[in-house]
Amino acid sequence: MADKDLKLETKCYDAMEYGYLYGLNKKIPDEEWEKVKPYMRKWKRMDFVEGNIKVTGRPEGYRCLEEDVPKVEEILGITNTLAKRRANIEEKMSDPIKKVQFKDQVYNWLTMLFKSGTQPKQDLSRLAIHSTKIYDPADGFKNGAEDGYGELFIYTPHGMWYIINNCSPGANKALNNLESKFGGAIGYRVMYEDTVDTLIRVYTEENEYTGPQLY
Repeated sequence: MADKDLKLETKCYDAMEYGYLYGLNKKIPDEEWEKVKPYMRKWKRMDFVEGNIKVTGRPEGYRCLEEDVPKVEEILGITNTLAKRRANIEEKMSDPIKKVQFKDQVYNWLTMLFKSGTQPKQDLSRLAIHSTKIYDPADGFKNGAEDGYGELFIYTPHGMWYIINNCSPGANKALNNLESKFGGAIGYRVMYEDTVDTLIRVYTEENEYTGPQLY
């Protein structure tokens, strides 16, 4: 009988060459592992361009490419497949009413997760320089940065950041832990997790930042 909890999840994102790499979310019996091992390459830091400078997440360990995910799922009899999870999201996003409700729920989850993270002092320009990708929900930062508004989600080799621009007239800048050319921002950092990555991609609709240079 298939393990309903077993699935392949993203372990890291490589901005230079491989994109997302996937790994199993739990240990499986050795005899099952041998069946999928041909697809599960053991990655090392040296396998990535520039070491792992442009990788967010945990690149080291047994991972498979996205193109091999269906093969591994079929061999192991995984029912909670990547395709099914994506179809479930697409179904909610395709209905205008469900989409609004779903994105509101996703945003609440995201803010809860990020606010349980850390708030180290940092410079937005440094995060941008070392980023693997930057999402800008509805172009809010692109269009509002100069006026002190907008949000960003920044993927870096040292974690994922939720940035809230906080330099509008009347803003409480004492809350800012990020310096920026616009006047400062609030930033929360968490380590890479498949769930957080999925929530970010849903909420932002994978809209990448195309606004003024951040450094």
